[in-house]
Amino acid sequence: MSKKISLKNLYIFTFILWFSTEILFNTTLKTIFDVEINKVNNVVNWLIFALLMLQIVFFQTYNKREVIIIVGITLPIVIATILSGSKQILSAWMFIVAAKNNKYDKIINTAYKILLIMLPMIIFLQFFGIIEDRTMMRGNIQRYSLGFSHPNQLGLRIVQLILCHCYVNRGKLNFRRFLYIILAVIFTIEIPNSQTAYISLMVFLILLFIYKYIENQKQMYMDLYMKSLMVGVLLLNLLSILFSYIDVNKYVILSQLNNWMSARFSWCHKVWQIHGVSFWGQKVYVFADEVKSVGMSGRLWLDNSYASILLRYGILVFLIFSISYLYLLKNMAVRKEYVLVIILFLYSLYGIMENGLYMVTQNIFLIAFSDLLFRKTDMRGLKE
Repeated sequence: MSKKISLKNLYIFTFILWFSTEILFNTTLKTIFDVEINKVNNVVNWLIFALLMLQIVFFQTYNKREVIIIVGITLPIVIATILSGSKQILSAWMFIVAAKNNKYDKIINTAYKILLIMLPMIIFLQFFGIIEDRTMMRGNIQRYSLGFSHPNQLGLRIVQLILCHCYVNRGKLNFRRFLYIILAVIFTIEIPNSQTAYISLMVFLILLFIYKYIENQKQMYMDLYMKSLMVGVLLLNLLSILFSYIDVNKYVILSQLNNWMSARFSWCHKVWQIHGVSFWGQKVYVFADEVKSVGMSGRLWLDNSYASILLRYGILVFLIFSISYLYLLKNMAVRKEYVLVIILFLYSLYGIMENGLYMVTQNIFLIAFSDLLFRKTDMRGLKE
């Protein structure tokens, strides 16, 4: 019994170390004990990798089905990671596989507690001048980061806090929870003015209102609601790829939509034209120094999750992720984990404007794949 507890605690320890430092390293903090933050970040990343590998290889056992699935998914992800030089999907997959012996609810509850501690701490450090507040302008609107590296980072963590809070308290979605979301919307508008954050929170509020309204109605209404969210995820994926493939500026309505979304689709289209699509994945150059190194100039943007997965990781990984994500929603709807389905839909919507859909640092709810992979009976524990 003590052995089982220690193995579970290794994952939780790794998760706490990783998630806490992920938040910390995305602040304006420059050094830790006179060591540059980037160097500390690199060391911590390798340590997290080693701990996850230790958990996966030595502290977990697998049946034949699990081995086939893990190997079948790991190989294309590793190949795509090597070819693209991007580690985000591999990182997410490692956290999913390593979570076999842990309860999903405990993981999300742990993330919630970390956010409750880290967010006030960083804001406190900024107010006392220990770290700087990086401000930006959007037109005439001043945006505050309150110690984070970018106002959008502050917005992201506020969204995470609200989603974790509502998931942890999903059995008690009363007026107080809705009030918290409204206050978060006001905060993300007034302080970081992060459009993706406050739009996501407003949509989340609406989706929860609909859920609460039909919660005590006939089951067929809830089933229809869940199916509509799954269709929505599919459409968001397909339309993102379509609008990134075509030149949306040739069409009046699509051009207006593109402008409202800060030219997300037209930038993706430009990257697509330059790099094309590969089957196994490829290096995609977007930052100024990367673009310059291959004889190009300027800065490119690839801020749509679906286009980013397709162009960076290739067709195979894109299909694996897209199909698996839909299957996850379907499975959670069958289990009546309706709030989780709503959250996963919200991240698919969030993925239109940001790359956070497939990044576990932003979408920690991806770890729910572990319950699917290892056929756990529910989100609170393991099957007997």
